[in-house]
Amino acid sequence: MQYQNKSLGKAFDIIESLCKEPQTATELARALGLNQTTLHRFLVTLLESGIIEKLPTNKYRMSYKFIDLGKMAENHYDLVGDSRPFLEALAKTSGESVLISTFHNFSVSYLSKVESSQTVRIVLGPGDRVPSYTVASGKLFLAHLNESLLETYLSSVQLEKKTNYTITEKQALLDELASIREHGYAIDNQEYLIGLKGMAAPIYDSTGTVVAALSVAGVEIRLDPEKTQMIIDQLVNYARKISYTLGWSD
Repeated sequence: MQYQNKSLGKAFDIIESLCKEPQTATELARALGLNQTTLHRFLVTLLESGIIEKLPTNKYRMSYKFIDLGKMAENHYDLVGDSRPFLEALAKTSGESVLISTFHNFSVSYLSKVESSQTVRIVLGPGDRVPSYTVASGKLFLAHLNESLLETYLSSVQLEKKTNYTITEKQALLDELASIREHGYAIDNQEYLIGLKGMAAPIYDSTGTVVAALSVAGVEIRLDPEKTQMIIDQLVNYARKISYTLGWSD
């Protein structure tokens, strides 16, 4: 028989509900189907523990103590370390280089890389920063910016031509970003360097925020349409697995 602590379960229901928005006791009772007396006992316990706080409006919300606990727990997740086995597996099956990157000040920063087994390899690696609009991972990040941040980026960046394939028109880039959001992955075909082709899929944290990109990059002549699609399928799958290790749930 599976043992369940119903009281603990109800406490978590209250916490989950308050994480969404501050609520009064009446609103909580209605949302969770609890009577006022039962709910009051839970609220008193949570208030005494410092996990929640009561506002002058009589609404309850999660406290800074709870936020601090979340940040402490987040430190247990090591993006580079936890993702390494997935990078190695993808590099082995794809035969191409695999990278993890993040996004800072509208630029892509590469954190980790597993090299291709091929003699001819790409030159990007940890520590390198590249213009976002020229590579798959960068376009992926841009596609997930909110409208205000994206407009800030587009108004501050000059879309310079790196190769003949670089997107240099604002509307063309916006169309590309819309396509990325629709399909769930990004591709660049020699837009940063001639001969370099890349694909990227999003990595989400526990809040559903895109915090990193998993990408495969290789020499364009090796990546015909059939192999590209095969790698994309694997890439999306591994990106989801890494997201799960960070607490994401779809």
